Amino acid sequence: MSVFKKVGEGLSWAYKPAVNVKAWMGWDIIKASSRYVWGLGKSLFVPQKAEHNETFQEALARLNLTEADLQERHKEFLRLFLVYGAIGIAITAYSFFLFYTLNFAGGILALVVASLAFAMAFRFHFWLFQIKHRKLGCSVREWWHSQIEDNPKEDKVKGGEDKP
Repeated sequence: MSVFKKVGEGLSWAYKPAVNVKAWMGWDIIKASSRYVWGLGKSLFVPQKAEHNETFQEALARLNLTEADLQERHKEFLRLFLVYGAIGIAITAYSFFLFYTLNFAGGILALVVASLAFAMAFRFHFWLFQIKHRKLGCSVREWWHSQIEDNPKEDKVKGGEDKP
């Protein structure tokens, strides 16, 4: 029996590379890519922890921002919100034209680009919302419903203190 085993081990160099299915598929690369995509997807849906737990006024002091700087940021964010919103609307209209002309691949691609423009518009509008209400850490629900309650207990929980 050991003779056949030795012969099989001696011939493994001939048949082993020919039936290595994992190497054919590139299994290691597929595995690494899927782990990367999983981690990327997970990072999109899991909120990041704030580096600084502070109130709006404390953040202004830490960043050395004045009221004039804040008004300038407000104008910049408003302009960018309007520009990205207009771009999103224009690209959406163009995608409908592409669908009308039966160019489905182009229409889908245009909708993807429009969604990116709308995502940027949302970002700048959300920042405008936080500046307007002078509150950091607003949730999307608060933004959607525009519900801001001045609750000093929340500031204490987040690490801030009541200041007269």
